[in-house]
Amino acid sequence: METKEHKIQIIKFGLYGFLKNLRFFEPFFIVFLKQAGLTFFQIGLLYSIKEIIVYIFEVPSGVIADRYGKKTELIICFIFYIVSFIIFFLGTNFYMYVFAMILYGLGDAFRSGTHKAMIMSYLDRQNLKYSKSKVYGKTRSYSLMGSTVASLAGIGLYFYFSSIAWLFIIAIIPYILDLLLILSYPSYLNERQDTSFSFKKFVKESIKSVKYVFQNKERLHLLIASSSYVAGFKSVKDYIQPLIVSITMSIVIFTNLSADDNTIIYIGVIYAIIYLLSSFASLNAYRLSSRFSNDKVISIMWLLSGIAFIILSIYSNNLFVLVFVFLSIYLFLNIRKPLIIEKIGNITHDNKRASVLSIESQFTSLLIAIIAPILGHIADVYSIGMMLFLVGVVMVIIYLTRKFLVTTPLRKN
Repeated sequence: METKEHKIQIIKFGLYGFLKNLRFFEPFFIVFLKQAGLTFFQIGLLYSIKEIIVYIFEVPSGVIADRYGKKTELIICFIFYIVSFIIFFLGTNFYMYVFAMILYGLGDAFRSGTHKAMIMSYLDRQNLKYSKSKVYGKTRSYSLMGSTVASLAGIGLYFYFSSIAWLFIIAIIPYILDLLLILSYPSYLNERQDTSFSFKKFVKESIKSVKYVFQNKERLHLLIASSSYVAGFKSVKDYIQPLIVSITMSIVIFTNLSADDNTIIYIGVIYAIIYLLSSFASLNAYRLSSRFSNDKVISIMWLLSGIAFIILSIYSNNLFVLVFVFLSIYLFLNIRKPLIIEKIGNITHDNKRASVLSIESQFTSLLIAIIAPILGHIADVYSIGMMLFLVGVVMVIIYLTRKFLVTTPLRKN
C-alpha cells in the first residue's frame, strides 16, 4: 500500500540522482581537457584508465555493498568523487589528470549498481506494487533533470569564475548534500550481512557473484546486451563538445562575447535540452511495455542508434542535424535503460542485485577501456565523423546479427 512515507522515500531516491548529476563541468569536460593541451588520444587514455579502475573494482565493490552495507559503500564513493574534483581543479598536466581519473573511477565503481539495488530492495521489502522500470525511470528522470540544471548553471558559473576548472569545486557542494541524503535513508537499506571484514570470505563471495551471473544464460545475455550498448554510447557521447566547438566558432550570436564564450553557451544550452527531453523519455519508458515487448524495444535501439550515428557522421558540420540526432541517441538510451534494468532485476535474487549490476557495469568498463583510446586515435588521425560512422556501422551489424542469428524467440515480459 502506498503511504506518505513511501512517497517521501521514492522522492529521496530521485533527489539522490538529481544531486549526483549536478556535475557542472560535465558538458564542458572535453573542452576543459583540450584547453589543458591534451590530444584526443590522451583523452581516450584517461577514459580508458578510469574504466580499467571500474573494471577492477566493480565486482569487489558489489560484494562490499551486498556483504558490508550499501549505504556505507555509497558514502565511500562520494569521498572518492570529492577528492577527484579537487585534483582536477588543481591539475596542471596529464599525470595529475590520470590520478584524478583513477579516483573518479573508484567513485563510479563503488556507486554503480548499488543505488539501483537499494531501490529494488525497498520496493520488495515494502511489498509495493510499482513497476521497477517505472520507479527506476522516475528516479533516472530526476538524474537527467539534475544534468539539465547543471548544464544551464554551468554556463553562469563559467562566466562568474571565468574558468571551467572552478566548476569542479562547485560540484563538491551537491555531492556533500548527497552524502548527507544517503545517511538519512532507512538503516535497513544498508543490508549489512557481516559486521567484520574477512578477506577470504570477500574473495569467496566475489567468485560466487561471477558464477551466479554465468549460471543463467538469460541473465548473462541481458548483462552483455546492456553493457555493450552503454559502452558504445559512453565512448562517443562527449565528442559532441568538439563538434559544437568546430561548428560554432564562426557563429557568434552574442557579439559582446568571445567565440570561446559563445561556444560555452551553445554547449550548455544544447546539453540542457538533450537532458530535459531525455528525462521525459526515461520517466515514460515503462509505458512502452503495454504496447511492445521489452525485448523488441531493447533490440530495435541498436538499429536506431546505429543509423543515428551514421547520419551524424555525414552531417557533422550541420549544427541543427547534430543537435537533433544527438538528442535522438540520448532518447534511445534513456528509453532502453529502465526496461533492461527491470529485466535484470526481475531475474536476480535480492541479495545478489548489487553484485550483478556491478558486473554489468564492469562489462561496460572493460569495453570502454578497450575502444576509447582506439576511437580517440581514429578521431586524431582521421576525423570525429569517421569515428562516428564506424560506431554506427558496428551497431547496425550487432542488430542484424541479433535479428538473424539469435534463434530464441522474443518473449513478452
